[in-house]
Amino acid sequence: MTIGRSGWRLVVPGLILGLAAAAPNPTRGQAAGLDKIHHLVVIYQENWSFDGLYGKFPGANGIANAGTAVRQVDKAGRPYTTLPQPIDTAKKPPAPDPRFPADLPVAPFDATQYVPSNERTGDLVHRFYQEQYQIDGGKMDKFIAWSDAAGLVMSAYDATNMPEGRLARQYVLADNFFHAAFGGSFLNHFWLVCACTPRWPDAPDALRAQLDAGGALVKDGPVTPDGYAVNTTYSVNSPHPAEADPSRLLPSQTMPTIGDRLDERGISWAWYAGGWNDAVAGRPDRLFQFHHHPFAYFARYADGTPGRAQHLRDEQEFFTALTGDTLPAVSFV
Repeated sequence: MTIGRSGWRLVVPGLILGLAAAAPNPTRGQAAGLDKIHHLVVIYQENWSFDGLYGKFPGANGIANAGTAVRQVDKAGRPYTTLPQPIDTAKKPPAPDPRFPADLPVAPFDATQYVPSNERTGDLVHRFYQEQYQIDGGKMDKFIAWSDAAGLVMSAYDATNMPEGRLARQYVLADNFFHAAFGGSFLNHFWLVCACTPRWPDAPDALRAQLDAGGALVKDGPVTPDGYAVNTTYSVNSPHPAEADPSRLLPSQTMPTIGDRLDERGISWAWYAGGWNDAVAGRPDRLFQFHHHPFAYFARYADGTPGRAQHLRDEQEFFTALTGDTLPAVSFV
């Protein structure tokens, strides 16, 4: 199979373009040449901001244009004079990471000066309510204050010359793309496939967040007071952790998805996931993320359904289809 500009299109994540590009026949108003694209591959990345990887990409609207947005204040509104030392949240309990200085200036910094890109740092909180506090009404000035990793939130890696950065040079980099929902990968995966928030109107009280009369967070939780799952919750469908409490598993969802829309148009598609077959068989790899597979949360793709058998695949099948020139029209990887 020859992979060229006219034969396929790489989008990260580019869902809307996927629908147009995969249409069997061009229609009025469709951009000229889209009928020449036979395969659309959507590589869905998560947990990184644009500037966190591509802020120095040549010609991109990146870190150099951040302006006063780099100013950070504490929860009381007082400006930081230096960055708090990054916290290594992988430690039990979390502790300052000695690989980073304790007095960096309040500005984005290149993490590779201290931790190579092939080594792990601590993780960063990415939850529904906390991100709204970090954004602070659009001022973007409380990312440190509401982070559990302190100054690490201002770090970045330059991915320009990493494998996907090189692909971006060859194809298209969406430098003004924003995530669809507040918080982490669970909710944003849902918005990728259905532009919706999963519903759980009768969720256990123990899972519900609590807000005061002014809307401030009193107790965090994966479900909002009015019954929407916004933070990591596992599906009643497999795969989910073997030790998961059945009463805390999200019921199957029934909203329409992009998969339904593609099926309606007769456009072939598949969701490919690394380690999928092993996870479904009950032997997940330690790095497998159960909440990164949104279609598995829907009744149409529940255990034993034709939809699951046809559309939810292991990542190795993607590579087999790629080399064998048998990819579906749309591939989510």
